[in-house]
Amino acid sequence: MNMSLFDISGFAQAVVSIFVIVNPLGNLPLFAGLAEEVPDHEKRRVFHLAGLVAFCIISAFAVVGKYVMRDVFHITIAEFTFGGGLLLVVIGIYNIMAQSRRPVHAVDDQDPATVSEREITLAVSPIAFPLLVGPGSIVTVMLIVDRHGSLYGVATSAVAFIFVMVVLHWSDILLKLMGRVGAVAIGRVLQIFIVAMGVHFIFAALMQAFPVLVR
Repeated sequence: MNMSLFDISGFAQAVVSIFVIVNPLGNLPLFAGLAEEVPDHEKRRVFHLAGLVAFCIISAFAVVGKYVMRDVFHITIAEFTFGGGLLLVVIGIYNIMAQSRRPVHAVDDQDPATVSEREITLAVSPIAFPLLVGPGSIVTVMLIVDRHGSLYGVATSAVAFIFVMVVLHWSDILLKLMGRVGAVAIGRVLQIFIVAMGVHFIFAALMQAFPVLVR
């Protein structure tokens, strides 16, 4: 299918919007902190799986999300955004208040099946959801679907997540460029931003549900 320059520009804008809201670069220190118990040679596999799971989640919402929320669960986008924002607030506060984690070598004592299960659990939650795919990215894709259709939403998500996977694949190099101290500092500050993002989504949902609040 041929696309005009205007169509290409709109497509690129949608891709950038998804990539920016997913924010893999800004979240790299956070991902590294969450995966600090995973041996270095297995972190890339965790990140690859997280990226794939995140794309599957976002694609599912692009295809059936609106119908599932409306017809099955009978919830609105405002209600979904409120719940997702609350989840981000809880995760951010928990990570800020957490004192210590088990040392990296603790994983080496586990059998391969346990390690695999831990990797899958970590990749699916919290990395894939709600960090890579959260209320912001889901709502963004669903708004794109409302304007252009489900196929367009899946296509733009696929291109955006190709770039996300590239960032995750080279996460070690990117983190080395940031520096160890910089990565730790950025990761801690990002926890505050995650809480702030959650609060933002909560307020956005409240204003959508109660328009009188914006007057």
